[in-house]
Amino acid sequence: MFDTTLIDSFNYGRTSANGVYAISIATDFRPYYALWRLFPEEQPLFVRTLAVTFQAALERAFIILQNCNVQLVCSDNSDFESCYGRTDDIIPFGKYRGKRLAEIYYVEPSYVLWLANKFKPDNDRFDKLISLARLFSMVHFELTVHKNRISSVSHFVGEKGGSLKGLLLRVLNVRRQVDGYKADFYVDQNVLAADRDGNRFVFLVKAAGRSLSPKELSCHSREIINGETLHVLSAKVMSHYESRGVRYTRLGYVKLEK
Repeated sequence: MFDTTLIDSFNYGRTSANGVYAISIATDFRPYYALWRLFPEEQPLFVRTLAVTFQAALERAFIILQNCNVQLVCSDNSDFESCYGRTDDIIPFGKYRGKRLAEIYYVEPSYVLWLANKFKPDNDRFDKLISLARLFSMVHFELTVHKNRISSVSHFVGEKGGSLKGLLLRVLNVRRQVDGYKADFYVDQNVLAADRDGNRFVFLVKAAGRSLSPKELSCHSREIINGETLHVLSAKVMSHYESRGVRYTRLGYVKLEK
């Protein structure tokens, strides 16, 4: 039904020993793809919606799971039909009364972690809710905590000193920084991006002019935005390095398509 080549590449070195993450396929009745966590001997745990197209859902799932060493699969929506009418994940008290755990985790993960670790009810009425919150706490660890030995699909690209051309990179993060070697405010953009195979690249987009403050880009600079796709016409491979098990290729002399 779908080309799983990218998923197979993403799963290289990842494990399914304690279950997997799954993308549920969109249907006429539920026109969106969603992300679930499948633990052994547990009901599927709904994590969040992804997108209305498979490609966009896949890209978003890769970003969400970038620090996770659990494998990803695609599953038919029928595998999750029994979960849609469940009510045991609805909070019956407090400021999130009537909301589902997945909704709360999306806006305030710390509240779900409180339920999992510190909430002490007087009876066993909330045992199932606490159990589900603890599963979410495991998801939180998998998605947010850097693992020292995380397996990564990212590989070094090119040879040091060599050139690369025609890269299509999706921006994962942008950090602005002031050029400390100049007297005025020249605000550069430090970019983290990945190609469609998951290889990570970092590079600096230099300011095209002086800014009025250290927090603003020059009106002559092109603003790089999280999630956008950049067409790198040419770049030089400055170095390769590894951090927390993830390999990065540092680029210089980057020329972007306007």
